[in-house]
Amino acid sequence: MDTHDPTQQHLAAIVEGTEDAIVTKDLNSIITSWNRGAERLFGFTAQEAIGQPITIVFPEDRKDEEEGLIARLRRGERIVNFETIRQRKDGELIPVSLTISPVRDGDGTIVGASKIARDISVQHQLAKQQSLLLSEMRHRVGNAFAIASALISVAAREAESIEQLRSEMRSRLSAIAALNSMTVSATGDTRPERMSLGELVLEITSPFGDGENIRTSLPDIEVKQDAITPLTLVFFELATNSLKYGGLSSHGDGVEISGVIEGDRLKICWAEACVVADDPSAITRKGFGTSLCNLTVSTSLGGTFSRELATSGLIASLDIELASVKQPFRKFGKSLHP
Repeated sequence: MDTHDPTQQHLAAIVEGTEDAIVTKDLNSIITSWNRGAERLFGFTAQEAIGQPITIVFPEDRKDEEEGLIARLRRGERIVNFETIRQRKDGELIPVSLTISPVRDGDGTIVGASKIARDISVQHQLAKQQSLLLSEMRHRVGNAFAIASALISVAAREAESIEQLRSEMRSRLSAIAALNSMTVSATGDTRPERMSLGELVLEITSPFGDGENIRTSLPDIEVKQDAITPLTLVFFELATNSLKYGGLSSHGDGVEISGVIEGDRLKICWAEACVVADDPSAITRKGFGTSLCNLTVSTSLGGTFSRELATSGLIASLDIELASVKQPFRKFGKSLHP
C-alpha cells in the first residue's frame, strides 16, 4: 500500500475514526489488523490483539462459531448482520452485529476476512424493554377481561333485573377504572406513583364516607400495582354494603379498618356496627358481593375472605399473602429484592 496515496490515507483515517470495530484476520483466524474502534469495543490494544487468534474475544460457549464462519468465507460468502455475543478483555459480554467479507489477493484468491463489529447493547436493551411492556400489556388486558367476566357471571346470577345488572356492573367497573388510572402518572411515566395501603383504602372508601366515619390503622406498605384492582373490588363491596346496612349508612357509626403483618401474611379486619335488626341475614347472605370477594381474594391475593356477625357488629376478615400486596423496596426507580 502506498502510504502517501491521498485516497489510501483518507480510507485509513475513516477506518481509524469510526466507532465500529474493524478487524482483519487470515484464514487461520489470526488477527492481522485492529482499529481504534476495536480497542474501544473489546478492550485489547492493537499491540495486544494483532497476531492473536480472533477467538480471544469469543466467550467459551461461542468459540465453535469461528469454524463455521471460516468455512463460509472460504466459499466466498459475505456474512451480513450476524448477531452474536462477544467478550471484552475484562470478561464483560456484549451483543454485537457482525458483517464479515472475504479478502482476496491480486489473483482473486481468498486469503482472509475483514470484519465490522457493532455494539448493539442499546438495541438489545430496547428490545427487552419492549418485550416486557408487551408482556405487561397482555397481562393487564387478560386480567381486565378475567375480572369483567367474573363480575358479569356473578352479577348475572344475582341480579333481579337487567337494570340492576347494568347498575351493578357500571358502578364496580367505574370504581376499578378510577383506581387503576392512578397507577400511571399524568406525565406518561410508566412507573406507578407510590401508593400506601392506607392511602389506597381511603381512596376507595372516601366516596362512601364523610372523612370522619372511616378510621384506618394499616401497615405502612407500598401496594403492588397488580394488587390494586383486587383490593378495589373487595373494599368497594364492603363499603357498598356498609352504606346500605351498616356503619356508613345514615344511622351508622362508621367503620374501623385495621391490619397487621404476621410473618408472610397480611391480615386485615373491617369492623362496623350494623343497624339492620329485622333481617340480619341481609348483611351476611352469600350474594354477589360475598361471592365476588371470595373469588377475588382466593385467586388474586392468595388468601381467604370471611364475613360474620359478632356482638359488636359485622366483622369482615382478609387473610392474604403479604407478597401479593407489598411492593418490594424501590430505590432510584428499581425494585430491590432481598
